[in-house]
Amino acid sequence: KLCKVEDETCLVAQAQTFLKASKVGFPELKVASLEPLDLGTVHVESGAQSESIRFKLLLTQTKLYDLTNKGVVKSLKGFVKDPTFSKPLKLVLVIDAPQLELRSKYDVNGKLLVLPIVSKGDMSLKLSEVQVKSRITAVPEKRSDGHTYLSITDYKMLAKIKNGHFNMSNLFNDNVELRESTLKVLNENWRTLAVDIQPKVTDATAVVFRSVLQNLFNSVPYDSFFKN
Repeated sequence: KLCKVEDETCLVAQAQTFLKASKVGFPELKVASLEPLDLGTVHVESGAQSESIRFKLLLTQTKLYDLTNKGVVKSLKGFVKDPTFSKPLKLVLVIDAPQLELRSKYDVNGKLLVLPIVSKGDMSLKLSEVQVKSRITAVPEKRSDGHTYLSITDYKMLAKIKNGHFNMSNLFNDNVELRESTLKVLNENWRTLAVDIQPKVTDATAVVFRSVLQNLFNSVPYDSFFKN
């Protein structure tokens, strides 16, 4: 259903419906499935926050799971009534999730305490109490069909993550004692690691979100978004 532009409760409910339905995607709108969210390759260089933990981490085939299942849209603001608006729109979208999971292939080279780490394998990172805030700048674009569409000119995403829990296969060639002690140190130092890891994952997520929203905006004219 269409919402009135000032009815945020309705807008949030519609955004939630879109998020849930994005599990399978909208081929007619050129919106691919968001379950999982394909983040591609992520490069992380850690070490600025701690002398005892330094490494270069390459994540490939990186995917974020459960956003469409567990994500809850908390806020959506910034739309205006006039479809011929002249100033850029400043949209704010907030999504909370109790838990998300990042899975990837990893390749790490670095140092943990006194131990060198050079390993590659499978990694999962369980993220708990996640909040994602997107700040989206969009301008009107009049097209040949006579309608106005939104064109995103800037997309900034900030994330808050209370905790992260790593699991990595093949650490120290799966020497169980070394592997478990290493994972324990990593998980106890999530806040230190998050300073380097979190922004890179957030940036990769923002690229996907921007693409998805722009495809949606390209398919639906702004002047048909809302009830008159």
